[in-house]
Amino acid sequence: MKNLRQILSSPYHQEDWISFLKELFAHNSGTGVILQKPQRIELSKSEKVKEAYELGNYETTEGRLIGIYQVNISEDMLLYRNKVGLRQLMKNIYKYNVDGVLVVFVQEKKWRLSYISEIIKEVDEKGKIIKEITNEKRFTYLLGEGEKTKTATDRLQLLVGKELSLEDFKNAFAVEALNNDFFDRYKDIYEDFVQHIIGVRYEMDKKTKKYIEIKKHEPHPNFDGYKNYKDYPMPHPDSETQPFKNKEYPNLFNGNKKAVRDFVKRMMGRIVFLYFIQKKGWLAVPKGKNWGEGNYDYLYQLYKETPREDQPYFYEKRLAPLFFECFTDKKSESETNDLRFPYLNGGLFDKTQDQHFDKVNLPYSIFTELFDTFNSYNFTVYEDAPNEHTIAVDPEMLGHIFENLLEDNKDKGAFYTPKEIVHYMCKESLKNFLLSKIIPNGQSEKAKDVITKIIEHQPLNEEERKYIKEKGDVITTSLENVKICDPAIGSGAFPMGLLQEIYYIKITLQQLGITLEQTDAQIKKHIIEQNIYGVDIDAGAVDIARLRFWLSLVVDEQLPQPLPNLDFKIMQGNSLLESYQGVDLSHIGSEEEIIVDDLIDYGDEYKSFQQLTFFSEAHREKIQELIKDYFTTTEDKNLKRKEINDLIEGKIHYKIIFEKHLIEKKVNDFEKKFGISSEEELTKKLQKGILTSKGKEYKAYIANKKRLLELDYIENELISFQTKIERPYFLWHLYFKKVFDKGGFDIVIGNPPYVSTKGVPEEDKPLLEYEFGFSDDLYNHFFFKGYQILRDKGVLSFITSKTFWTTQTKRNLRDLLLSQRLEYIFDTGNPFKSAMVDTCITSFSKVKPENNILLFLDGSKDLENPLHYDVAQNVFIDTQNSVIFKPTEYNMKIHSLYGKKVKELYEQWWDKISTSKNINKYSKELEAYRQSLQSGDIALLGCLTEGGQGLATANNGKYIAVRKSTKWAKNILESRPKKLLEVVKRYKTAVKVANEEEAKDYLAALSEEQIATLFDELKEKFGRDIFGQGYIYRLIEDDEMADVETLTQDEKDNGIEPTKKFYVPYDKGDKDGNRWYLETPFAIAWSKENVGYLKTDPKARYQGYQFYFREGFCWTNVLNPQARLLKTKLKVKSVNVM
Repeated sequence: MKNLRQILSSPYHQEDWISFLKELFAHNSGTGVILQKPQRIELSKSEKVKEAYELGNYETTEGRLIGIYQVNISEDMLLYRNKVGLRQLMKNIYKYNVDGVLVVFVQEKKWRLSYISEIIKEVDEKGKIIKEITNEKRFTYLLGEGEKTKTATDRLQLLVGKELSLEDFKNAFAVEALNNDFFDRYKDIYEDFVQHIIGVRYEMDKKTKKYIEIKKHEPHPNFDGYKNYKDYPMPHPDSETQPFKNKEYPNLFNGNKKAVRDFVKRMMGRIVFLYFIQKKGWLAVPKGKNWGEGNYDYLYQLYKETPREDQPYFYEKRLAPLFFECFTDKKSESETNDLRFPYLNGGLFDKTQDQHFDKVNLPYSIFTELFDTFNSYNFTVYEDAPNEHTIAVDPEMLGHIFENLLEDNKDKGAFYTPKEIVHYMCKESLKNFLLSKIIPNGQSEKAKDVITKIIEHQPLNEEERKYIKEKGDVITTSLENVKICDPAIGSGAFPMGLLQEIYYIKITLQQLGITLEQTDAQIKKHIIEQNIYGVDIDAGAVDIARLRFWLSLVVDEQLPQPLPNLDFKIMQGNSLLESYQGVDLSHIGSEEEIIVDDLIDYGDEYKSFQQLTFFSEAHREKIQELIKDYFTTTEDKNLKRKEINDLIEGKIHYKIIFEKHLIEKKVNDFEKKFGISSEEELTKKLQKGILTSKGKEYKAYIANKKRLLELDYIENELISFQTKIERPYFLWHLYFKKVFDKGGFDIVIGNPPYVSTKGVPEEDKPLLEYEFGFSDDLYNHFFFKGYQILRDKGVLSFITSKTFWTTQTKRNLRDLLLSQRLEYIFDTGNPFKSAMVDTCITSFSKVKPENNILLFLDGSKDLENPLHYDVAQNVFIDTQNSVIFKPTEYNMKIHSLYGKKVKELYEQWWDKISTSKNINKYSKELEAYRQSLQSGDIALLGCLTEGGQGLATANNGKYIAVRKSTKWAKNILESRPKKLLEVVKRYKTAVKVANEEEAKDYLAALSEEQIATLFDELKEKFGRDIFGQGYIYRLIEDDEMADVETLTQDEKDNGIEPTKKFYVPYDKGDKDGNRWYLETPFAIAWSKENVGYLKTDPKARYQGYQFYFREGFCWTNVLNPQARLLKTKLKVKSVNVM
């Protein structure tokens, strides 16, 4: 008898499989029954299935029955394309009362072993089925000739001889364990490659539970040249004895760690892609053989057969030529070659990003680990639906890998969305979109039922088929033209989900005879070209998203086809900013002709022109045609891309130069008016009183001079972007002009980054304020951006933190959402394994609510079986502050009893308690109100307490310091060199530092007093917010603090003499995350001079002084997302901001 590994690795033989089943159940006390002769099952005539057999059954330890079957599938049936028919077929096979199914699907030399679970039926007393719940899940092993079967063999062998439960069957087919194991090994290999080059590795800090860089050895010379090897001999990373030879290795990465990580990601991503490709038999196809008859183990053999002398240069001599010559050369497909390889085109094997890295030194030992690992797993090119699980590495795993490469993504707030949530959001978005087209002005339960059935892949009855045929033209046209965008595309999960959903609907329309027959690849290519768009700030994420779309095409091609170019479909950029450093770029491509008479160098295309016409209608249309043609071009791709980029960059530079001309004219007019020819002349005019520093004209002049300096910096930055992969803005209205010409996107969907206001870089906050009028958690901005790019009646669906339900700072978001027709809110609890945040899905249509009833789902306790509530949208609109809450019976009762009263109290009293001044102004009225209250009355907290807002300095850097003994000091020590370097790069300063290391050394040579003076002077010269609004850079020792207990009343009121210790505690509440019970890390310089300034400075708010140096508590109006409590902090005798 064959052993199990042989059985699973060979074409299916019924006798061998039955022998194993008998062995499997031989020691199970008669609970397994394998039929001596398989029982043929009579089925209705079908082109999909040849025949089906019952092989036996097994009763589990819980008394549940597992049916065992064999189904022989037609050779031309595509299993993944016939899920509805297959599901219906299986129901006919297991129409008897079984609780699970073990079934073999046989198709020529390949076969699949599936375990179908959760077939739940309710029966009456006579055993007749009265209710069936079709929530079954199918878990599948790919078996047969050429398949990797180690996992299947190991798992099934564990079942032999055991008393089996349903859980045992489930564990034998568990896909999660395989995914986690593959990822862990993949990540280790990735870290090995990165560590080899940069010398550090990300490891979890045991105290903070955060990933930090740990130095393991000196960097390889490929990383930053030989500067680390000047003073002492450095051993070779591949050997404990072999030293580096002088100049043996070129400096390839210039010390850029991110460049190294992105390179390794791309390299490993390409190898993974080729593992999927070789599954189709397209690699190394021998002369005279057809595509599909290539070497299924080519990559492993390429590695194993590398001569010893070439092994240290495996990337340079084997992989790089394969990537950048073989798959990008049409001659590789020639039938005259001894071995043929597919010409793949596309950006995946574009050498542009990696052309400088051919000589990188990567150890053969790490490649050994990589190929041994990859070769021990089965790869499948099919992405599963939520109820379909193939126990093999599939393209979705690429998304999982992207999520978990921690060093790049956790700080960006990127978290991989669970498959079930992705599919739910995609299905609901597509359903609402189609319904808006089928029944644009009303409701129809019939339309909802039929569209739901199609999207859920459920069989249709005759009447429903007729209805779909009636609406066929509308559905077809809508699907042809739908425009879908994920503005934070990440690994591409949402657009990929919608690609699959649209594809299955189109297949259904074909099967119903509504549309003409197309190949699967034709359908998908059309969807990618016409319907899908995406943007992400991370170029690595964009690479992976494109990779998944390429794989989705490859799976359906019978013969290799060039991959489409997705450079202008799935794009890198900061989707929140359509501006750069205050330069509005949103109208590029839509402005009228602009004539420039100056001779300016705008790039090669414009050098020879004296008078230039920028972005005429011809230019605009030219760019759109170039982008359209670029999708399918295989000729001179880099030249076409450069032509597009040159046109765009030329326009951006014009915008800056145009603004500079306008400002220069204002500066010249001012200088001419007041006779100013130099800085000395300006100083004299100020000293003589001819000009005043407080005058409007002078202030505008200084602001314009500062802006000119900024524009010089901005222009240099934009020039540098032409040679960089990542850009900090995105030109929505230019790149996707055709979409906006028709009003915007039909569906905007995604999982925006989970970055709080605290995590937003200080330099980005003014940019967000410029773009949106406010700066907040990034997901808030994504809602507003999503709304901006959505067309009327379009559908938006985001999964985000649910802090916006109640938080005061998110009132603007609630107002936006409640002004539109909310389709549903789904409380998903915390579905992310790594993100410590409670989330919800929010979906709205861009139409007015008009007495809308929305669906509220509560899945916080059970995501798969959420509680359903129908609630009027007006309930939230009419609630105080428009807060959102779960509309449970209990909550609705509270709302009914108190909602109106609370709103009335707020309207009556809020203006009188909103500020300290108002509390003082209305103190008698408030006291009378307090005296009138009776037991059981409802009142606002602010009416019952003495308090108000405290001091706002308007210049924290000047007045506030941090004690060196606190953890906040570490943040300042780490951030000061970066802040200094940014200012030095942007402005002409006396300080000369070229990089962060030099900035760190420069500051280390100064005393704290000198550092504070330096930062003060830079702020004085270039503007209060050059380091970021409110940035604190002063550090003091604990012994510089004054003893508050010994201060006189005069010192508390008017400040302390500078000859004495004058720093006192300064309490900022809990907005910055300080624990309520800890002493404040902040201090304020409470000198007589400073207090005098604070009292008279119109920008400062010297208020709430009656509470200074009194104990109490500080609080902010930001609710704790993990609790029902206000964020508060015990206040010592201090000056306070809240």
